[in-house]
Amino acid sequence: MLRARAKLMLFCLVGSLCLSTAFSAWSKGIPLAISGKSLSGDKLSLELERSQLEQLPQTSLSTNLPWLEQSATFQGVRLLTLLEHLNLSVSKLKLLALNDYSVVVSHDYIKQYNPLLAIKQDGQYLKVRDYGPYWIIISLNEHPDAAATEHLANMVWQLAYIETH
Repeated sequence: MLRARAKLMLFCLVGSLCLSTAFSAWSKGIPLAISGKSLSGDKLSLELERSQLEQLPQTSLSTNLPWLEQSATFQGVRLLTLLEHLNLSVSKLKLLALNDYSVVVSHDYIKQYNPLLAIKQDGQYLKVRDYGPYWIIISLNEHPDAAATEHLANMVWQLAYIETH
């Protein structure tokens, strides 16, 4: 009986340590995976941590969105800035969410609407349950035409992967 209790306590201790490690890693954020080819033709495949994205020039924008009750201020890096920083060759981008939702947008579209790869909303890091960890935001205040359904579909939330073509 004593031996069985000791095994059970050891099992619980190991289990709680594993859960603690998993939750600790989750709280640090989910990396953003990016793949494509550089301008020199080299294949690129990497994962950027949130802290690495925050080292790039940051931008804030305030906008109304149909999914939110009031205007919000988003902070992050412009998608064009990220692509230029990584020296990626781009004609089209595939944006893929954690739930496997995806869209393909052209480089011209990105240049026209200059979306933000949002990391924060109103000063708080985006969480998965709140459209995070990353959300592609187009300012509807600057681009009222982007309120059309086909543009709203390009504002991928829970963004996990960017693939360039």
